[in-house]
Amino acid sequence: MSTFWAVRPRAVRLHLSDRYWYLRRCTSTIADVSKTSPPSPRAPPSFFKRNRGSIIWSSLALTFGLIGGNLVAHTMAPPAMPDPDSYEDKILMADLNKEIDNEFKVQILRGKCLGVARQLKGEEGGWVEVIPPSAEEPMLHPDNLMSNFRGAKGLGVERVFFDRTEKRLVAVIRFGPSLCGWPGVTHGGMLATELVEKMALTATLAENRGGALSEAAIPQRMPGTGTHAKMLAPTTYPDEPTHLSVSYVKPTYANNFYVVRVTPYYAPPDQSSRDIVPSEPSVGHEYVATLETMDGQICVKAKARFNPTKSFERVEGRIKEVARTNYTEFKDWLWPSRQKSTRI
Repeated sequence: MSTFWAVRPRAVRLHLSDRYWYLRRCTSTIADVSKTSPPSPRAPPSFFKRNRGSIIWSSLALTFGLIGGNLVAHTMAPPAMPDPDSYEDKILMADLNKEIDNEFKVQILRGKCLGVARQLKGEEGGWVEVIPPSAEEPMLHPDNLMSNFRGAKGLGVERVFFDRTEKRLVAVIRFGPSLCGWPGVTHGGMLATELVEKMALTATLAENRGGALSEAAIPQRMPGTGTHAKMLAPTTYPDEPTHLSVSYVKPTYANNFYVVRVTPYYAPPDQSSRDIVPSEPSVGHEYVATLETMDGQICVKAKARFNPTKSFERVEGRIKEVARTNYTEFKDWLWPSRQKSTRI
């Protein structure tokens, strides 16, 4: 049966007219066109998408410009610090006093002021903390730096310690932002003046000028029985040094704590005064001071000579006079006949 339908003649097959095929082709084309909708037009990109690169780079440039400008402005012209004795300054001062009391060097020096070993041996002397006469009064006299530059923006806080045995002084001080000559760097004249004052204080305490140590030091206490040894700051102050030399080793930055060390200067035993170049007069008392960071790096070195006070010279004259009188009495006692015969 299948073979018949496969080989049947063309005349026997079902024949469709050309118009049928034409209409069929038209109908299928219209259906296909109606099924596929025309594409919708694309929406235009937003402003951010069209200028995305420019906006990102402009934002970055503006951000870094503002940050850099504020840093430069605060470095070159920092905001003003509060005035001394104001409410804001008292808050800053309380924080600075707490910070300096927690410094390791201050705690070590106050531990030395206890003088446990000397107390057990019954010896006097040793370390003592030099404090103002009262909490409101500045150190030393009213014309010093602590009076004129008080407050958190100046020389707000300091702790001074003096060794009565070896006649040396150690102070922990802080330089505020208003003491800068260059932004962030403390003025060199301020550093020199501060070192001169500390050397003058050492000379006053070491030479007992004007009775600086008389009835000033509180007896040393044992641990647990009282505070460490303290003494009031002297009221007398030596004149300006007759000789001063300052050497600046490295910059001293503000808003930091520093250590000032002052010791008496002793000429080397193998060096005579004739070998010193240039030649310097031997009259006076010399002191050497250094300004160091808290980790021991030296920033400034200074050396000064102070003339002996009149009271000190009078004491020396009395000693010489007593020695001469005792020597005369000793000669009269030792060789009375020879002295009498010589006088005749």
